[in-house]
Amino acid sequence: MKKINSIKYKNIPVTIRENCMICEKPSGAALLNFPDFPMTEIYTSERVKTKVAVCDQSFHLCTRCGHGQIQNVIDVNLQYGDAISYSFRASKSATGRESGDFFVGFLKKYMGKKHFGSILELGCNDMYVLQALKGKARKLVGVDPILKGKEKEYSQDNLVAIGDFFEEVKFNEKFDVIICKDTLEHVDDPKGFVKKVIELGNDDTLYFFQFPLLETLLYNCRFDQIFHQHLSYFSLQSILYMLTEFGCELEGYTINHNLWGAILIAFKKGKRTKRFASHAKDFSRADILNRYEIFKTSILMTQKQLQLLESEIVYGYGAALMLPVLSYHLGNDFSSFNSILDEDTQKDGAYYINLPVKIKHVSKIHDIQKAVILVTAISTITNTRRILAKLADLNPKKILVPLHTF
Repeated sequence: MKKINSIKYKNIPVTIRENCMICEKPSGAALLNFPDFPMTEIYTSERVKTKVAVCDQSFHLCTRCGHGQIQNVIDVNLQYGDAISYSFRASKSATGRESGDFFVGFLKKYMGKKHFGSILELGCNDMYVLQALKGKARKLVGVDPILKGKEKEYSQDNLVAIGDFFEEVKFNEKFDVIICKDTLEHVDDPKGFVKKVIELGNDDTLYFFQFPLLETLLYNCRFDQIFHQHLSYFSLQSILYMLTEFGCELEGYTINHNLWGAILIAFKKGKRTKRFASHAKDFSRADILNRYEIFKTSILMTQKQLQLLESEIVYGYGAALMLPVLSYHLGNDFSSFNSILDEDTQKDGAYYINLPVKIKHVSKIHDIQKAVILVTAISTITNTRRILAKLADLNPKKILVPLHTF
């Protein structure tokens, strides 16, 4: 783990969005405000004793199209320059593989038995999805900046790897299938991005996207899933609004409840039908605020339980990328914890840039049966369930799970 230059994370500049990025209606007053909201996914080899990597954030809901978005956008180079997720590889992660397999199953449902001329995936990571589709097309092209310098390694058989950002690539052909998984929520101008993607297809092209869905966030009262890197929070209503404007038709969708409650959609150019309009829910500001109060009540229960543990040995389990956000909502920087335990040897001895607690590999702890464990990797149901299964074998004195949803 490298040492991070923390000075650049002081007084973070942001770009303020004043309009809905889907229908362009003025944003108006924020629905939720998060002052000094922490950045995530930044680990460092040494503890940073000054307050860094925080900036104000707000959440807005558009009353016209139902789109959710954050207000303040951190520069992409600062946001991702030191972020550990930039090195995430789908094929090396159990969660990544499960998510990819679920996505491939959805794709094949709409692709059927047809063999295509070309498939393009934007944000392809290590081409795990394209590898699974090798038999479905004559040519498969994957675009992702993490492949830069490794194009030859990943360009095999009918696979072509392009190590760059989508916006920087000039395409000289139209594609029969275009895929974009877990990317759109990170894009500052999602509508402009989708417009460019549609232009890469022909009249019969199948388009597939996956991104977190606002409805499932609200259904589960998981406001800890709002953070700086996810700029957009699409609802089915805002998806339909955008597709209708582009003259596209939603072919179908499904939800992966084990992965952020993500929605997977398939669409084509075509008639502007309202086949799925009745599926869209119209959330009021009052309803969202009520759900936020439920979230805070659940958080408060965990806060009070932690306050009773002053004389106990306490560990967090799971040095999750999003832990600074959980810390923020709990109002607890985990400085009273013995450490945060993790199974990743690369994180052993590291710190978060904005938390004072040290990460230790679980193999170095020998008093876990005497300890209270707070599950600190709760971003997905799958992660939480895996950790609980492991903790059952380790047999700690007590296990606490924030938000109680698993």
